[in-house]
Amino acid sequence: METGLAIVFRWLHIAGVVVLLGGTFYARFCARSYAPAFRRWSRVAVGAIVVSGIYNLLAKSTFPPGYMFWFGIKMLLVLHIFAVSLMAGSAIVDEAKKLRLMTGVVVSGFTVLFIAAWLRWISLS
Repeated sequence: METGLAIVFRWLHIAGVVVLLGGTFYARFCARSYAPAFRRWSRVAVGAIVVSGIYNLLAKSTFPPGYMFWFGIKMLLVLHIFAVSLMAGSAIVDEAKKLRLMTGVVVSGFTVLFIAAWLRWISLS
């Protein structure tokens, strides 16, 4: 049961990141704006990432040296991604600013992916 729950939450976490980062990448470089339907999905993705991320962190039994330092940097970037992706989806921000905001989300998102890969690697070593 515990293994199944861990797999479900890991999948939920990755799926949320794929939806949020992939959707933002597409909106920025292909569509040049958020679709109204994506605004709803981005909120769902943020919720899934938060819930599954908390579970994944609490389920971890040990942390290797340096893990919390990089985890803290990752969390600051994640807060930036969440705030800016929600702001870029609002109607009160003009289109030029939305493009800049979405670029920031994409750059921060790929940086978070790199840090997450590093944290996974040091956890398995």
